[in-house]
Amino acid sequence: MNRAARAAGQRETPSTLVWIDSDEALIVRWDGAATIERVASEVPARHRSTGHLRHDPTVRHGGGGPPADRLERDRQAHLTAFVQAVAEHGPPTDAVRIVGPGVVRQRLGRVLRAEDRRLRRSRTIDSRASAPLTEQQLVANVRALAGDPAPRRCTRGTPR
Repeated sequence: MNRAARAAGQRETPSTLVWIDSDEALIVRWDGAATIERVASEVPARHRSTGHLRHDPTVRHGGGGPPADRLERDRQAHLTAFVQAVAEHGPPTDAVRIVGPGVVRQRLGRVLRAEDRRLRRSRTIDSRASAPLTEQQLVANVRALAGDPAPRRCTRGTPR
């Protein structure tokens, strides 16, 4: 914990930051020091059509129903299993921030909130859109979430 936080009487809280997309998840925990865990995904790539598709005129534009393609149903099942595996890796810390580029982070947020309701646990779960981040950026984010931002460094020759 930095000096300013100690002087103000604040204490850092154990926190977890999860960067997730359909390829992998990085779970960064902060409890005085950072630990990083990678969870690889077995979710197959999205099926792309290669030709002209004929659409049923009775189906509303945009679908809205369950996926009709067997490959997409299989992908969704793999994605659900992956999100559940990531949720099981996360410890019950006081604060969880989920970041990532797509809707997988929202799915993980729903799973964690449902688990908290089932266990009658209260914690802060935050979800934000984010581009891919380096491990150093992830550690800085989880450290700030915990209430212990990294000390600022001044290099020689720069004004203070």
